[in-house]
Amino acid sequence: MATADGLLRRHYTSAIVAVSEEEIGKRRLEELYSRAGNAVLVTDKFELDIEGGFEAGGSEWNAFCTSVAGSWLRQLWRDYETDLTSPNVRDYLGIIRTEQNINNGMKTTAQEEPDRFWIYNNGLTVLVNDYNVDRTHKPWRLTIEGLGIINGAQTTGSIGTLDDDRAESLSDMQVLVRFVRCNDNDVLSEIVRYNNTQNKVEAADFRSKDAIQERLREEFKSIPDADYLGGRRGGVRDAITRRKNLVPDRAVAQCLAAFHGRPNLAYNETRRIWEENKTYAETFSDQVNARHIVFAYSLMRSIEERKRELAQLSDEDRTNQQDKQIDFLRRRGSITLLVTAIASCLETILDKPIANAYKLRFRENCSPVRGMMHWKSVLNSLLPFVSHLTRATDRGLQSQERVKEAISLFQSMVESTVEHNKTQYVDFASVVAST
Repeated sequence: MATADGLLRRHYTSAIVAVSEEEIGKRRLEELYSRAGNAVLVTDKFELDIEGGFEAGGSEWNAFCTSVAGSWLRQLWRDYETDLTSPNVRDYLGIIRTEQNINNGMKTTAQEEPDRFWIYNNGLTVLVNDYNVDRTHKPWRLTIEGLGIINGAQTTGSIGTLDDDRAESLSDMQVLVRFVRCNDNDVLSEIVRYNNTQNKVEAADFRSKDAIQERLREEFKSIPDADYLGGRRGGVRDAITRRKNLVPDRAVAQCLAAFHGRPNLAYNETRRIWEENKTYAETFSDQVNARHIVFAYSLMRSIEERKRELAQLSDEDRTNQQDKQIDFLRRRGSITLLVTAIASCLETILDKPIANAYKLRFRENCSPVRGMMHWKSVLNSLLPFVSHLTRATDRGLQSQERVKEAISLFQSMVESTVEHNKTQYVDFASVVAST
């Protein structure tokens, strides 16, 4: 690892590359493999009576299509909640009490027109480990082993969260269900993608079950005043929750790409980060952790906050220097470009070599808002140099050559004014860890 790092530094002096190594064993390999699939968390056995149905199949799958009582789905939700939706890219998204909200409409239909629910609703697609249909007597007996809702989390959640006094009609209400048996992960992924159409599927949704996102969600539980969903939307609550401390998936992807030297990707091609495997792996590498995200995210947020403060000043109250700063910050891609530029100067600011930029974090386990306060004095010291970055924004960061030249000029200005800003840099360095 040291040899590779040394060669990169010697032959590619302007490149921002972090070299690291990790040794993994059999247990870790098995964990990664199991997470790669669409795991069914509810593994219990279920038996229910059905009036009829039919079977279909292909080279990689078999399915049985039938109707089930709404009361059975409601009880499933009461017993297992979001464990039911483990193969899904989303949990139950809740309701807004408007005619346009689909989940609210399903609850209304279940209460007021239960006999029409079957024909109004698209039904469920449910992944099972196995199923068997006993047709010897009427009603038929359907036996299911394991259960995970691929499509229909919104239907099940809407039914499951009905109040007791409004659920009397569910025993007579029927819901169309396809029980699917399939062991091919590629086929399952396509089933998930093409079945989820009722609430728009975002690009980040398809990374929600990724091992990196699962780890980051767990790590963020220990970060004060920060709520990171990692591509996962929804939960068990009926009402849609507005999270005031939300750290948005898109913003995290942007700040990571910008901090690690890819401002154009961060500004113009954020969707690529979630959609392309290679780009996703480069942005959300195994080295990324929650505290490093806080470090990079709070830098981007502090720039956004400074832009807001300058914009609130009247033209008469802004100095000439502040006019130049707000002019830059209003340009397309300026914020992600400034994140990249500042990140490229951190060895100068911290006055020490940085072997691995992914290890940068605040010494204290602080919130993003606290992190913004740490960045504030450093940012104010660096803002006078943003005019050197302006040329790179003329084409919305599309010109890699212009971006490279602009950042080089910015770095030169930071290096030439170290003594002038030494107090701010020393104070900032005291709150930053890099190992």
